[in-house]
Amino acid sequence: MPYLQEQWNSHGRQLSPQRRYSSQREFEADWIGALRRRYSLSQEALAVLANVSVTTVQNWENPQSRKSIAAHNQDRLRDIERDLWIKSHVTLLEPCPPFLRALYDLLSANKDSSAQGLAAYLIASMPEHDPERPRLLHWAGLAHSIADPASQQAREYQNAALRALGGSRAALAAAIENEILGSQFEDLLTLPPGPERQEKGRHLLDACERLYQRDHQAAYKWNALEVACRTPLSAATQYDLQGELQQLLGETAVRRKIQSDDAYEALRAAPVASSALN
Repeated sequence: MPYLQEQWNSHGRQLSPQRRYSSQREFEADWIGALRRRYSLSQEALAVLANVSVTTVQNWENPQSRKSIAAHNQDRLRDIERDLWIKSHVTLLEPCPPFLRALYDLLSANKDSSAQGLAAYLIASMPEHDPERPRLLHWAGLAHSIADPASQQAREYQNAALRALGGSRAALAAAIENEILGSQFEDLLTLPPGPERQEKGRHLLDACERLYQRDHQAAYKWNALEVACRTPLSAATQYDLQGELQQLLGETAVRRKIQSDDAYEALRAAPVASSALN
């Protein structure tokens, strides 16, 4: 079955879809437009990747177009989406352990079940305090979420990766942490408002706090504040983090950054809480 037909059928099985469509053609047009927006692609760039004309891409995105998307182009769009997802989520930090490169090769070859099986075996075999464990747990989550973004197993691995952060002082620890936090923060931003987004935000916030307690780097407090603002978590949590940063860096410096950076927009119009002044 062509890829977008599968996606349309899957959408039809949802009990409460985020959007309802009048036709499969409207769904396909919206799907392609969302793909371009998600990865910041112009119509020209997508045309190059799909080896079609710009006019063809424009027709794909026009819900009034009567010309259906050919099956081979639907499958090409599936491959493009997968390649873009891997490039935006997966980082081969060097030196890269052979087992992670093997997982990468399996994901690139569209062998998700094999990647999931290898990841599960490696996690069971690796000692709890191995410095590579957080990154392995992160990749195990990727192996599941690339196949099913709503995978419960992916969420469990991702949360385990966040809990494991902060316990390693290996030379690549900071780079590994940035890889994990960056990828999971991007996932947070794609979640709709609701309990799942709140849970994800709390796990990310806790990880940033543990990393700060380990290294005492103000950057982790800024990361925690951005998570609190973007999730969003409670106003009290935002105010407390703002107050902690003011104690570390001074009120003027913190206010200047909050006013200039859209990541902290939630705090701009809010009064400073008493906890931020003490």
